[in-house]
Amino acid sequence: MPLYFKVPCPNDFMAIAGVLRLSSKYFVEHLRERCLNRLDTDWPSTLAGWDRREQAATDSHGRYMPRESCPHPILAIQLALDLGIDSILPAAFYDLARYGPSKIMSGVPLTPSLFEKFLLKQKPQSSPPARIVYLSRDQLLRTLRGRERIQRYMAHFIASSLQSRVPAPNCAHSLDPDPSRPCHESFYFIMLNVLRSVGGIACGRDADTLYTLMQAMDMLSRTDFSDGQRQCGLRICQPCKVDFAACAMKAREEVWAALPRWFGLTGEDDADDTFP
Repeated sequence: MPLYFKVPCPNDFMAIAGVLRLSSKYFVEHLRERCLNRLDTDWPSTLAGWDRREQAATDSHGRYMPRESCPHPILAIQLALDLGIDSILPAAFYDLARYGPSKIMSGVPLTPSLFEKFLLKQKPQSSPPARIVYLSRDQLLRTLRGRERIQRYMAHFIASSLQSRVPAPNCAHSLDPDPSRPCHESFYFIMLNVLRSVGGIACGRDADTLYTLMQAMDMLSRTDFSDGQRQCGLRICQPCKVDFAACAMKAREEVWAALPRWFGLTGEDDADDTFP
């Protein structure tokens, strides 16, 4: 779609949705493919694509502004369900589940169409009634259940991979008088920061497990922590650092792979929330 939309903008969605509906109905395949490619950019089907999307939504000052480039996920969910575009549903439901329950339930106002804007210019004193798109009861339940399962996974990760973490077999501090103490302290520090929502509410990204896990990995190489006198990094040894980074990356891949099941998109019985 770069020929038509050079800079991604959420207002593009209504035009893309309209073209997609018409091209699907009248079998205009090249237009349909361009629309699908644009939707896949906003709601990718791969974890690597999601990471690129999140990076593009973060400006040079580190401010995260996804709604500046991507439309509201409720609109994507409605379109995908109407046209059977299953590939974007996991990312769209995950995107929506990062909001708090009240915001999820409040829906999203529709942007006035070009025709409505034209009418407004003709009659500036009148304004069209606000149209708000809400999730259906089934979609709302899917979103809230998925949100709960994502948060439960994060709690499981903290308990199993941070709180009770065993240092790497080849830990560089294993022969110290107090074996592996710097690594234990580092894991504890990471756990505290995760619990304080460094990757969540504190950054305006509530219930964003993929981001929280990425932030936990980034802490391994940061040098801007303070010990009260100077800035420093974690004292974790290289083998434990590599071991934890691999664990966190595996957890991100598990979360991404489980999204269709957690949001009830696979048709499987996903009542069992036993995590690997």
